[in-house]
Amino acid sequence: MRFLKLLFFTAVVFSATFPALADFGNRFVADQRLSTVLDAPDKKMSCRFTCQEDMDVTAAAVFCTGAENPPAYLLSLQVDDHGRPSGTPMAFSHFIPRPESWTTVPLPRAPLVKGKIYHLVVEQDALRGGGHPVGVIGPGHCASFLSTDVLNHLHCGDGTDDGNTNVLLSEGGHWHELGQEPVYALYGTGNSLQGNPYDDPGQRPVCGGGDPADKDRQVLQGQALHFHCGYAATAFAVRVRKQGHPASPLNYSILKNFFQIHKAAPIYTAVALGPDQVPSRFQWVTVGFADKSKSNFSPECWYLVFQTDSGRPSKNPPGCEDCYVISDVGNSGGLAQAAEFSFDGGPHLSRAVYSTDGGDPSHWLDLFERDANVVAIGPNCPPLPQMEYQPLPTPEPLIGLGDFSK
Repeated sequence: MRFLKLLFFTAVVFSATFPALADFGNRFVADQRLSTVLDAPDKKMSCRFTCQEDMDVTAAAVFCTGAENPPAYLLSLQVDDHGRPSGTPMAFSHFIPRPESWTTVPLPRAPLVKGKIYHLVVEQDALRGGGHPVGVIGPGHCASFLSTDVLNHLHCGDGTDDGNTNVLLSEGGHWHELGQEPVYALYGTGNSLQGNPYDDPGQRPVCGGGDPADKDRQVLQGQALHFHCGYAATAFAVRVRKQGHPASPLNYSILKNFFQIHKAAPIYTAVALGPDQVPSRFQWVTVGFADKSKSNFSPECWYLVFQTDSGRPSKNPPGCEDCYVISDVGNSGGLAQAAEFSFDGGPHLSRAVYSTDGGDPSHWLDLFERDANVVAIGPNCPPLPQMEYQPLPTPEPLIGLGDFSK
């Protein structure tokens, strides 16, 4: 479980703080894409991170936002030296990026140690394994690589802290931090992996159907949560803003997901926030459950979703008028095992969910490589018991039954 480091908002006051509690949900955020252009021989970009587990890396991936007659680039893993790449690759390989896509590069096996700081460095591969420079790099021969704007200082897979994560840029031999979230992936032996697959920040509109009495065209948004224990949630947090001037409150609902019959049954609904209590810019808001007896979650899949009678759908981003909007993060595709990097480690555990017909129990839709910024807050799950198994005795040979090899 993870510890919440968010501002606490009640339904009336927006300034009180509260002690850290365990939470279950996705609080890794991004509002917009950013690009670092590598258009000179001396320009390099680094994704700095703290290793989550011992692993032998065999491949790495980065996202190219744009490319114009790009040269070959070198992708290398380097140890940290006082916050900067050491300059000595542990493993490296070269590649030519394609715009608006992930590139996964096989690497010679490189051991990483849990808790140590490393850098994934991208730079021009001027020699390409030869003895003299080849290729051209410059304004018309370059590529740019993705990062996002909110520096979370978290591992997005499990929410553990990483105070060292950052994007660095080197120009003229001098590294400096950009204060951006690195977007990258590392693959290792034994199906080990780590990184940030969220290359596509988004917004999820919550709105009515144009007429408050018409419930069938309302758009609902939320997050599927698969609790790992019996979970007595005390509150929830959502990163939300209002669009225009909604007239009706933002409501929340708890739904039980019966996956065998593809049905999400409503359990409880209550008001989350009034229109005057929702900011005009994205902000985390924490709200206590109105009925604590309804927020005791069994270790199964549940939906925590949001609804309003206000507003109407529109064709303009974020897709609604006089409504509410929840932030989310997602993967645009092209990255192997993308959902395994994201919150809760798998698409069948946690994911964004939505409805476009007022929350019909049989018509909820899943977004398997997106996560809405929705969090349930409660006590820590107890640690799993450590089981000891006695070794099975080796079977004794069967005697007197003949030779079955003939």
